[in-house]
Parts: sequence; C-alpha cells; structure tokens
Amino acid sequence: MSFLFKCLLRRFHEDLKRAIEMSLQDTKPSSPPAIVLDDSDDDDEDMRRAIALSLQDAKGNVNNSSTSEAVKGTQNGQYGSQSSNSAPPTQPASASSNRPPTQSLQVGLLGIDRKAMEQERLARLGKRTRTASPDYRPNKFRRPPNRRAGHEEEEEEDTLADMRFPLGVVKRTWAHKYPRTNDIKLEEVFDPAPKTAILSALHWNDEWVFSKLPPQKTKQIWVMSAKGEELQNKLLGEATEARIPNFRPHFPPMDGNVQHMHSKLMLLFHDDFLRIVVPSANMIKEEWGETNTKDGVSWQPAVLENTAFLIDLPRRQDGTVGAVGQKEDLTAFGQSLIEFLEAMGMRKNAVDGVLKFDFSLTKDFGFVHAIPGTLTSQYADHTGLEGLRTAVQKLGLDDVETMELDYASASLGALKESFLKSLYAAACGRPVSAISDDFLDHFRIYFPTDETVKKSNGGPDCGGIITLNRSYYNNASFPKKCMRNHMSTRQGLLSHNKLLLARGHKKDGTPVAWAYVGSANLSESAWGSQRELKSGKLGKMAVRNWECGVVVPVPEAILQALALKDGEVPPIWVFKDVLEVPFHIPGEPYGDKQPWFFRDFQETAPKE
Repeated sequence: MSFLFKCLLRRFHEDLKRAIEMSLQDTKPSSPPAIVLDDSDDDDEDMRRAIALSLQDAKGNVNNSSTSEAVKGTQNGQYGSQSSNSAPPTQPASASSNRPPTQSLQVGLLGIDRKAMEQERLARLGKRTRTASPDYRPNKFRRPPNRRAGHEEEEEEDTLADMRFPLGVVKRTWAHKYPRTNDIKLEEVFDPAPKTAILSALHWNDEWVFSKLPPQKTKQIWVMSAKGEELQNKLLGEATEARIPNFRPHFPPMDGNVQHMHSKLMLLFHDDFLRIVVPSANMIKEEWGETNTKDGVSWQPAVLENTAFLIDLPRRQDGTVGAVGQKEDLTAFGQSLIEFLEAMGMRKNAVDGVLKFDFSLTKDFGFVHAIPGTLTSQYADHTGLEGLRTAVQKLGLDDVETMELDYASASLGALKESFLKSLYAAACGRPVSAISDDFLDHFRIYFPTDETVKKSNGGPDCGGIITLNRSYYNNASFPKKCMRNHMSTRQGLLSHNKLLLARGHKKDGTPVAWAYVGSANLSESAWGSQRELKSGKLGKMAVRNWECGVVVPVPEAILQALALKDGEVPPIWVFKDVLEVPFHIPGEPYGDKQPWFFRDFQETAPKE
C-alpha cells in the first residue's frame, strides 16, 4: 500500500482514545527535514531530486517510507518546518537577526504534530479567538436549508448570507503573523462546509486537508497527478481498501508527453450555491500561510503566499440542469470550465451537478485552461496560449496597441524570446505577426534572487517550491533583460503566485487592464509551445501540463475615470479595487545579482 493511503487508513481506523493520548505526548527533539518540494513544470529530474530530498531525515538518511512511491505521483507534499533563518516580518531577515530556535516536533508519517492538531481542532471549535478578514462573516448559527412552506424568505436570507462572493473576488492567502487585509484562510474558503467538493492540486498534505474538510461530512473527489494506467489502478485499489468515507481519487489522462496535473481548482457544492475557487496554492498548509506549532501555538511567521479567485453561483431557479447538450447557452466562462472537466474525464453526474447552477454572473470573467497534448483536436484554438487569446477577445480586451505585462511566477522554464512574444501577442488578443520587436521592453518577469530567498522567513530550506534551472538561465536565448527581483509587499514572504498583470490601451486609445490568476507558471509546458520546422513554418502547438486560471478585468468604470495622456497605459494602482497586488512593481532589475537556483542549494547543502 502506498505512503498516501497507509496514512489515510491509519487516520480513519486508529482508536480515538489512542490518537488523543499520542497527541498529548511530550515532544521529542529532532531536526526537521528541509522544505524541498519542486513545482517546476519543465524539469522532471528536479522534481525527482526534490521529493527524494524531502524524505531525508536530519542526518541525510532516507526515510523508511517509500521514496519511489512519492516520486511516482502520490503527491504527499509537506514542507516540514522552517529554516532556523526565520525572522518575524517586522524585522529584516539577515544573518545577524535574533531568531527563535528551530522548532523540534514529534511527527507522524506526514510530518504532523498531533498535539498541535488537537489544539487546532479545538481552535476551530471556537476555543480560541481568531482575527477575521475584514469582509469575513462566520457562519456559526445558520439554519439547515429545509424546504418548509412559509419559510422561503428565511431560506433566501440564509442563502444570501452564505454566498459571500456572488460577484467574484481575488484574495491573497492568509499569512500567519502578518496583519489581515484582503486575504482568506482555507477554513474560510470551506465555510460553510460544502456537501460535496471536487479538489484539484499537484501536492497534498492529506491529514491537514481532512482536518479542514472532514470526509465524514463532505463527499470529496481529489483530482491528482499519477502517470500511467498501472499506477492509477494501483492507487484506486488502495483507496478502496482504505475505506475512507466519501472519498475518491480521480486521475485525468496523462498519456504521451503529458508531464503534470498541475491545475488548482475547487468546486464546492452547497444546497443553494456552488463556490468556484481557482487558487495558485496546492493543498499544503504552508501555501495557505500556516506554519508549525508548539503547544498549540504557532510562533513562526508564514513563509509562502498565494492568490485565489472565488465566486459563488446560485442554484438555477427552475431547478433544471442547464445547457445539457447545449453548452452554447452558458457564458464563455462556463463553457470553458465544463470543457475542462470533461477533458479530465470527470464523471457525467459531477459535470451535470455543475450545470445546475447559474453562470450568468461569470460573463465578465474568462476561464482559461491548458489541456495537454498536441493540439490537433477540438481544443486547438482555445486552450493554452490560444485559450488566453480567446478569453481576451471574448471579454473585449483585444486589439491592444501598447501593453505592459508584469508576470510573477513560482517556476520558470527554458524561456526564449519567441515564446514570450507568443504570450505577449495572446495577452494583446492579436496575432504574433502584429507584435513589434521591442515588446521585451514592456515585459517584466518577477522571480526572487538568491539573496531574497536566503533572507526570507524560511530561508533557503523553503526555496524548493521556487525553481529555475541554471542551464536555462545561462542560455544565450534566455531573456535576462526582463528579470526583476520578486519582493513581496509582506516582507519576508516568498511567492508561489502565478499572477499576470496586464495594462495597456487599444488602437483607439481606450485603456484596458486585467489580471490572470491561476496555476500556470511562465513556461512552455504550462502555456504550450510551437517548434519551428525546417520549412520555416511553425509546427503544431503542444501543451504538457493540466492548468487552469481566470482572467479578471478591471471594471470599465474605473478605467473611464482615469485621466491618461495620449499613449499612456493605466498605472499599477488601477488594480486596487480588483486585487491586492502582492509584490513591488516595477521591481528591481537583477543587475549583477543571480536568481535563486534551487538545484545549486540542493547539491551543495551539507550532509551531516
């Protein structure tokens, strides 16, 4: 039985009294493993090395758990604890800073501190006070949505109270020890508790997810990455054997050159509404701003941040399944989402369940997916880069003459000018041939320098989720002039964001601005690539990852209020009512600094 389902089986079949006793045992000092999860889209060797290193103990020995199973795709990603270089966000992190000692933990197979889990469970029950997001409304005393005659008005009030995001919002993930602003915790995403949840991610901390969303109460489908029919059948069998209530893994097609199921997506089904969440975060606590605890208290500041798009869709009033066999009746957002679910092989009843909700308020957003493969099928003109171009066009954001692009990416592929030109053209909603040769002067790529990672709250041990291959960067074709140091506006945090900010004006001078929030890093694996043939023509587009994201335009009323001169593009503050930009723009050029190379740190880290 694989590492994942051994852990799950243990969690749901061990005696409750024994579990509580274990959770109250004194902690035994030990050195934590380094944080070395690799989210790279382009380098499988980096992924294998990173996961293998994450299973080493403090002496550099391989953990007794099966490394091969972890590498094969069970995706039991957990970060362990943070580096001893940690510093509170109110102080600059430096070698001379006074920092608390590295925390020692008694951990289970997934690196879970059981005593901390019990404290956190009590906290979720209201035993401790939590500071809420400014627009967050707890749902402690909601009535069940019973359909008694004469109570329709009360039920409608309940539904409206639960639907916190009917118009769509973009929020930063919460970060421990930082002031709350326009952010959100995972338990707030799951509030109220959904009846059914479809969750998609590359890396998972299963016990942590189940602590937030107990399968005894919520039916769950986890869309996971597992390549090969043999491995998929093996994991399905183990899930059945584990007898976890209301739980089923799902594996999208991973044939041929498909590399990762990298999309992050949540479909949270309630009686009266569907919550759609498109985050950049995996299902791991550190990516949602949580850190290790001791005696129920977390003293470490957060180490990573992400961004999420959320929207609540009401159930259709007519009670019917909408647009079954008639997808053209849906908004473009809805059509693209349904197409993505069907391409992943999602069961018909799950797809029909999505169609029971009203997508009309998604008309102002674009759902952009990447369906992997060589694009000769029905997806050729509306997935990957072409999907971005199509979304921009359908939202009326195309025909752009001048565009400024700022792209924050957690991992970078083997970037070339030709690929960036294709992406720039897609963002403008125009063909590549219409883009001028100076487009790189208007394209900035945000990725942390080596110094930034080492001075972050978690230090280099937290840098395994941020990847760039040195050979890619040193290639003469790599666009170094576009590189900017990624500095979070919450000092000390590293970014796992995949965030593209676009500001420009059309040929007629009309300003445009929009943001992409999702799972796609800046790589050909995520967006697709076209190889130049011997004839000089471009070959067929090929995508290697499953990805998804949302295009969120700045409202026209905000753009019309700008007093721009001829040729000016909207300023960066134009996004202030749409999202909280999490990094400094325009950013510091690299100069003589070097980007963070995780593999260098991995290969030079001392072995005790």
